Formats: sequence, structure tokens, C-alpha cells
Amino acid sequence: MASENLVIVESPRKARTIGKFLGREYEILASIGHIRDLPQHSFGVNIKENFTPAYVETNPKVLKQLRAAAKNAKHIYLAPDPDREGEAIAWHLEESLRKATKGDFHRVTFHEITRNAINRAFQDPSNINLNLVNAQQARRVLDRVVGYQVSPLLWSRIEKGISAGRVQTVALRLVCEREREIQNFEPKEYWNFLVDFAAESPDSGKIFSSKLFKINDEKFDIDNEEDASAALKAIKEAGKYAVSNIQVKPRKRYAPPPFITSTMQQAAGSLLRFSASRTMRLAQQLYEGVELGSGGPVGLITYMRTDSVNIANEAQESCRNYIASELGPEFVPPTPNRFKSKSSAQEAHEAVRPTDVTLTPDKMRNFLDSNQLRLYTLIWKRFVASQMAPAQQKQTTVDIDTYGSDSRKYQFRTVATVTVFPGFMKVYENSGQDSENEAPAILAELKPGMPCFLKDAKNEQKFTEPPPRYSEATLIRELEINGIGRPSTYAAIVNTIQRRNYVLREKGRLVPSELGFKVNDFLIHSLPELFQVGFTAEMENRLDKIEEGDIEWHQMLKEFYDDFGLWLDDAKKIGSPETAKAQGLLDQLGQIKEWAPKEKVGRRTYDDKKFFDSIKEKFDEENIVTVRQWEALLKLAVKYKNQLPGLAAIAAENGFAEELNATAVEVENRRRRQEATAADDSDKEKYARIFGFFDNVTWQDVIKKGNRTYDDKKFFNSLKNQAVNGKLLSSKQLYALKNIAIKYKEQIGNFDELGKLLEIDESQDENGGNSQAAANPEVEKLLDGLSKVETWNPPVKKGRRTFDDKSFYQSLSDQYKNGRTLSPRQIAALKKMSAKYFKAEDGDKPQS
Repeated sequence: MASENLVIVESPRKARTIGKFLGREYEILASIGHIRDLPQHSFGVNIKENFTPAYVETNPKVLKQLRAAAKNAKHIYLAPDPDREGEAIAWHLEESLRKATKGDFHRVTFHEITRNAINRAFQDPSNINLNLVNAQQARRVLDRVVGYQVSPLLWSRIEKGISAGRVQTVALRLVCEREREIQNFEPKEYWNFLVDFAAESPDSGKIFSSKLFKINDEKFDIDNEEDASAALKAIKEAGKYAVSNIQVKPRKRYAPPPFITSTMQQAAGSLLRFSASRTMRLAQQLYEGVELGSGGPVGLITYMRTDSVNIANEAQESCRNYIASELGPEFVPPTPNRFKSKSSAQEAHEAVRPTDVTLTPDKMRNFLDSNQLRLYTLIWKRFVASQMAPAQQKQTTVDIDTYGSDSRKYQFRTVATVTVFPGFMKVYENSGQDSENEAPAILAELKPGMPCFLKDAKNEQKFTEPPPRYSEATLIRELEINGIGRPSTYAAIVNTIQRRNYVLREKGRLVPSELGFKVNDFLIHSLPELFQVGFTAEMENRLDKIEEGDIEWHQMLKEFYDDFGLWLDDAKKIGSPETAKAQGLLDQLGQIKEWAPKEKVGRRTYDDKKFFDSIKEKFDEENIVTVRQWEALLKLAVKYKNQLPGLAAIAAENGFAEELNATAVEVENRRRRQEATAADDSDKEKYARIFGFFDNVTWQDVIKKGNRTYDDKKFFNSLKNQAVNGKLLSSKQLYALKNIAIKYKEQIGNFDELGKLLEIDESQDENGGNSQAAANPEVEKLLDGLSKVETWNPPVKKGRRTFDDKSFYQSLSDQYKNGRTLSPRQIAALKKMSAKYFKAEDGDKPQS
């Protein structure tokens, strides 16, 4: 029965968690993300009408369900996430449901999914924040304008189908520039000098290590082996070594702030080796709720898209109480630790923290999967540490001086840090920071003037190293430092440049692909102002100003487009022919009297005259022909050269004779290739007969396996269309067609005749194997032995794949029994499996 109170969130998981707190008087449904958006396959923005977006429904089925639920509801609570994207979802929901109901709409926001937070939100609902909505709309329109109008430039210059993004291109630029720094880096040689000293006496056993710090009281730079050997000789031949200075300083190391989105992604990347998108996916699960036994789902962390380090007073006090009771009162600072967020952060938001500090990682171990637990542990430790006292350390610096045999003064330095009170480090300590000297106790015994005795001295050659490649974590940090992107977009930015194959991951580092370099170089050259790091950061600031109500979003888009339109026009002119050059060719083509009739190829219709007229009309208006249009005009000139007697003279006069000749060669080569692959009348007749046999076939449903989709009907039709359009099928395509014929043999009348036309080998099966494969004694022995296994290992999941020995064995056994030959790789897998389940000495006896 429909409820008077309807609550709409984005995800089913979040709906289940909230339902636990609200009770039966509320009906809770999920929108499954956005229910309206810009269209996928068209521009969807009316620039002339004040950049009006043309939204379309993205999930009509869900929207129908929501409208039905809203029809009888008196109160509709819109509860998407508390950020721009969530506010926009709430606004789209209200716009889409308003006509379907007479109920009142309320906006409820909460930064954690706990009983107290939910109760507070529903006791004090508000209205939709249109400033947030408008900031999201501006960003969406901005990205659509750039993507749709810049991407065609890439199609004409680099590759069809690739795309450009307003922010992603700047991220790509950072990766490419770093890679070029690495490529152009010239290493410089330098030398280090390491010595071991004994304190008190040569045989005391009190050994400590030191490093050459200064020569003649100045920083030294030895960059060749000859000087390094001379210095080492002088050090070894020195007469006396003595402590010249000892300095002991107390040092405090303060707790880090709790996580915000970017620092969480960076820490998870460096410490857990999680990608940014994986981190956000896991954090989303922890935020929306995890089943904790019979108690139902519980939201374990606060909202994970935030740039604020603020902590609610209640959570802070709870954490201080936990630290005092579990770790000791000495670990609680006299006043709560407070951290300052950057100026653009939303102060109403909180940092990423556990919703209940008493739900320790140990208590959650049985309810979270391994990756959820690792991320939750990181978040929990960081939060608890952020409220703890600073670590107290003692840093000892010891200098040892000597005069070498070359009369130069050599000063060695040893630094050791000892932690006297761990403070927050008891809970959270990054590896690799402040590593301690091996012998701090010995240093405490040293006194100024005390002699030391050289036990060993050596030098080592080093070379300066190039800057490291970005990881996802360090790229996100660079984006944040430069003001590019926001908490909700970091993961999408680094994911997009990889998904488009502009950037590859190698050993956890980001490396530009050849395509990525091409895209970057072209866009930076063509639109330098648009893809400047500073300009992109300024656009983010303007979006923030819209969110704050300081800028009207349509005006912001207009100001951007006034500049963008000029930049785009300039980009289109790059490489374009001079005006006189274009005018000369257009005048020539205007003399053509007999144009070829329209030609339909597949879905496209080619009309030379209409195409020429459109370019001529645009040229008369704008006085420009693009590179792509120029190339097309040259091809028209070659095609109609018999009607253009003055073409050669005009080409020579205007400087495009070489381009014209090159185009003529290209057209001729293409014609020859087409002739070589063109089907003659007998081929066309044969194809018509072959494809006719499939007219009554009922095709199997589309099958999706992993990332691949198998659609027999679509593949068959692609072969048929190619043949119908007069192109010969390749041997590989014919082989695939034979397999399709065998697969649907039972539905094809007079299959024997089709088999003769396709020259099907009677032993061939639909998978390209051999249905009459010769017996293989080795395979038979392996399969027979494995058939005796009584207890198979349970399936193991690794990443996205599940390894199931029993299922794998059964598939190979069925394949062999059906007459299929097993590949060498499959046989090797059988051998490996057999070794796993059988002891070598027992032959066919399964291992216990």
C-alpha cells in the first residue's frame, strides 16, 4: 500500500539503510542515480537561447515507478547526497514528479547515515538549493560545449571517434609534461661519502655511522671519480677525528588532519595500492551502509566527497573519550585539535570519519570484506590520530671534524631521532617517515672534543634522478594543488584519461600513450588558452562562485563562450589554406556543369553538388575553409578534372599543385585497392545464394562474457551488408561465416548445398576446432585421473575472475568427449591441476 511519506534516494543500498531508521510509515525508493540528463547522442544545449539544456529522461522505467508512488503521497522527501550532484538529482526529481502529485516536496540532507543524523534531517527539512543546482548545470553545460565542439577537431586531425574533455585534457597535459621532463632529463653525477666511527677507543664496539656534510665549512659538490678518490684518500689518511658539536633538540610532531576526499584517495593509493575509483567505490559502500548481523545495515563513515576537515563537536568529544579510556588520558591533548580547511571548502561539510569511533576495525572484521576493512581501518586510524596529542621526539645532531691529508677540513654529520612519547603515532604512522638512526644510544654518550676512531670509509657514485611519473594518488594531489577538479570529480578525471587510452598504467604509474601524446600536443597547440592549468582552475572558482550565489550561471557561460568561440575559430583555421588559395579552387569547382548523381552507401547518401554548395556558402560568409574541407575539395577536383581545363594552371598559380598531385595519387591507389577487393557478378550471385540460406534463422540472444558481447545476428548482418555493397569477404570473414552456418545447421534447409558453396570441411565445428579429433592418450589419462577426485577445492575469487577447478575440469572433459582437440594451453592447465590433486608417487591416487 502506498505511503503518505515518500523518500527518494539514489541507491538501493542507501534506501535499505535509511529504511532501518525511518520505519514503516515511510516508503523509500531509489532513483538509481540521475533520472534526467543531457541526451547521449546529440548536443542538447541551445546556445542561442541562453544556453538552455534540453534534458531527457535517462531511466523512464524507474521514473514511472516514482511517479506512481508520488501520486498519493502527501510529503515527498528528496534525500540524494549533500553536494552539487545530489542537489541536481533532487531538483530533477522535483521537476519530473511535480505534475504527478499534489504532495509537498522537502529536501533533506545528512552527512552520515545514522539514526541521529536521519532524525535531525527529517525534523528540519529544507528546500532545494538552486545555487548548488545551477553550479552543477553550469558545469554540465560547460563540459558538453567543450566536448562537442572540440572533439570534431580531433576527428579531422588525429582519429575518428576520440574525444576531448575540459578538465581531463588538463590532467592529460600534466601527465604528458611530466613524461617529457623525464625524457629530456640529463642525469648529473655526484658522490656521497659514508664512514663508520668507533667512540672512546678503536675496539670499544660502540660503532655509529656518519656522512660527509661539509668540506672547508662549505657544502661540497664532487662530480667525478678522480676527485672522489682523492677526497676518500685524504679522509682515510687524516690524523685525528673528534666531536666538534653536539646539539639535542626537542621536537613535536603534530597529528595530521582527518581525511578529505583527495587525501583519502592519496593515502589509499600509496598505502593500499587502491585506484582512485576503487577507493571511492568502497567508501560509497561504507557510507551507504553495511550489514552488521541482525542489527541491519549501518553507515560506517561520513559522506566521502568533501574538501572540509571540520569535525562535529559531538564526534570530536566521543573520540577524545575513546582515546582516554582505551589508550590513556596522556594521549588526549588539553584542547581539541582543530584544522583549517582551504578557503573554497564547504564549511557545513565534515571530513571523512567513522560515524561511531567505538566501531573499531577489529569489531568490523567479520562484517566487511578484506578491501572494505582495509579502507575502513585507514579512515578510522586517521580520524582517531587527528584527535590525539602530538608525538614528543628528541633529535640529536653530532658533527665530527678532521683535517685530511690534503689539508682540507672535513666535517661529518650524524642525525638520530628518538621518540620519547608516541602520541598520535601510536595509532597512525606512515611508513618511511623519520626513520631512526641505528645507534641513538651511542650518540647520547658522546661529548664535545671526544676523539673518534675511523673504522671504515667508502664513497659511492650517484646520479640525480628525473622526477617520478605520476601515480593516480600523486596526480590527484597535483590537481588539488592547482585547483583543478573537486572532490566529486577527482576519480572520474583520472579514470577517464585511462579509459580513453590516452594514459596507461605501468607498475602503478601513469604513462602517456602515443595517442595521448598526439591528442595533448594537438589540443595544447590549437587551444592553448582553453587548456591552461590556470584557466581551468579559474573556471572551477567561477563554478564555486555560482554555488555561493555570487555569479549568475547563464552570464558565466556567456562570458566563457565569448572567449571560447574565438579560440575555436582560430583553432579551426590552423593549417587551413590561404584565402586566395581556397578561392581559386572554389572558383574552378564552380565551373562544373555535370555533377554525379546522389549515391547511397549504407546509411549515408553522398551528394557532391550539395556538399560543394554548402562549403561555398560557408566560405562566402566566413572567408575560411577548414583543413578537412580543403582535403575534400581537392578530391572533388581530382574526380571532376575532365571538366576543369584550367585546374593545373590555377593550382600552380596559387601554390597547391603538389597537394593536388598527391591527392590524385591517393585517389588512384584507393581505386586500385577497391578494385582488388571488389566482387564481380559471379561473386555477387554466389553471395546472394549463400546469404539467402539464412533467411529463416532464429538468432540466439545476445551473450555478454566479461567485457565482450557476442551478437550473432549483428555480426552476420555486417558480413551481409559488406557483400551486398560489392566487397569481397576476406578468408577470415568466410571462416567466421562457415562457423555461423555450422552453429545454425539445424535451421538451414538444404545445408549440404550451402556447405558446398562455403566449402565447409565436414570435420570443422562451430568453434573452429575439429569434430573428428584424433585420440590423445596423454589427455585421456589426465581426464580419467581427475574424474576420481572426490573433494574439489572451493572456487577462489581473484579480482573480477573466479577460479573453479571442478567447473574447469568438467568443461575440458565435455569438450574432449565431444571430439574437440584440446589446445596446448588447455593440456598444460590439466597437467597443473593433476599435480595439485595427485601425489606423484601414488599415480592416480587423489591427495587427501
